[in-house]
Amino acid sequence: MQALPIETWLEELENTEYLPLPSSPNVFQSYRFIDLDISQVTVENYAELLKPSLAEQVSIFIPPSGSFETPDLQRYLELVCSYETSTADLVLGLSLADQIRITFSDMQISTICDRYPEIGLAEKRRYRCVAEYLIRQEELTKLRDPNGKLIKKIGNMQKAVVLYKPLPKLLESLKKSGLGHLIKKELLKAGKPAS
Repeated sequence: MQALPIETWLEELENTEYLPLPSSPNVFQSYRFIDLDISQVTVENYAELLKPSLAEQVSIFIPPSGSFETPDLQRYLELVCSYETSTADLVLGLSLADQIRITFSDMQISTICDRYPEIGLAEKRRYRCVAEYLIRQEELTKLRDPNGKLIKKIGNMQKAVVLYKPLPKLLESLKKSGLGHLIKKELLKAGKPAS
């Protein structure tokens, strides 16, 4: 087989009626945002339009206790939605929240440093911020002693770091978002290697 020079190959491509197949979006949307049109949500109707857990999450920002107006609420919902939206690209497409959910889906107590030893300090801050979000969602909790004091260990940077304990809701969120096949605990039960 004779190889075509690059210029010939490019000319051939330009002169072809080639149209790529339409790519099907393979987005894993959190169950809390499926079929939700955020532009229709207002401070007056949020309780009726949002899933109960999401309505409860935003209720503290709604007057009289909070100061959100409708545009603020919609921006907040867009931000939360971006935390909870993933694509099928397992390297670049998973949201940070889903990356953490999958990483902790073996249900073992650990630290962000132990689970992500290769990431830098700035990224660790982002991961800890999202871990705080998952704590508010009751998917993770910080490990505490019987007196309520945080239990810490010395991390990779020789600083005391918090231990996170995954909660059952973490697995539910992965399953509801269509990512149940990535649950490490299930993979381990089935005898498949968990990456």
